[in-house]
Amino acid sequence: MNEKFFDLAREKQDKMINGAIEVFAKNGYKHAATDDMVKAVGVSKGLWFHYFGSKEGIYVFVYDYSVKYMMLELSTVVDESVTDYFEMVRQIEHVKTRVRKSYPYMLEFLKTAEYESDETVMQKTADVRQLYRQRMDSLLKSAEIENISDRARRERIKRILAFSIDGIAHEKQGSDPDTVYREIKMYIDLVRDMSQGNIGQEKREIIGLR
Repeated sequence: MNEKFFDLAREKQDKMINGAIEVFAKNGYKHAATDDMVKAVGVSKGLWFHYFGSKEGIYVFVYDYSVKYMMLELSTVVDESVTDYFEMVRQIEHVKTRVRKSYPYMLEFLKTAEYESDETVMQKTADVRQLYRQRMDSLLKSAEIENISDRARRERIKRILAFSIDGIAHEKQGSDPDTVYREIKMYIDLVRDMSQGNIGQEKREIIGLR
């Protein structure tokens, strides 16, 4: 990558990064077209290749950038001394809310990148990919659902919460990040209360219980 990219105005950098991330998130590497990036951003194709060399160069750069950005946000916001699993998830979702405000498709891009099939870009992003996985895993493993002794039940509760959050994030893609966070937080609180056997009538009605 041409290091002069970072000499561009920050607004133009972010516009190009966002345009590439959105196209890759929606189409995957194979079907992503630089022409679509050009249309989304409003810069020439020649400028793209001047800074990144190729579509592969663009992908590797924005993936590396996305991971580094997420890692920085996590280190800034998350309190790693937290031992309550639900609070840890809430803090991670708060980080994701901050990220969505600057880069609306970054989280979707990181998620779809896990299923990328192109061997070349997989190899070129392997180290950064592993670093990101380890970081996310370490945060979630550092906290636990402390009031439930049965490990299998704890894991099922975690999966229910993870599926709920993923579903909301997918359904609300493009919505106001703060609105998405409030709904996700409601589900975090709901699953926590259900796991503790402490669910009031209002929350029972939310999930259809009487």
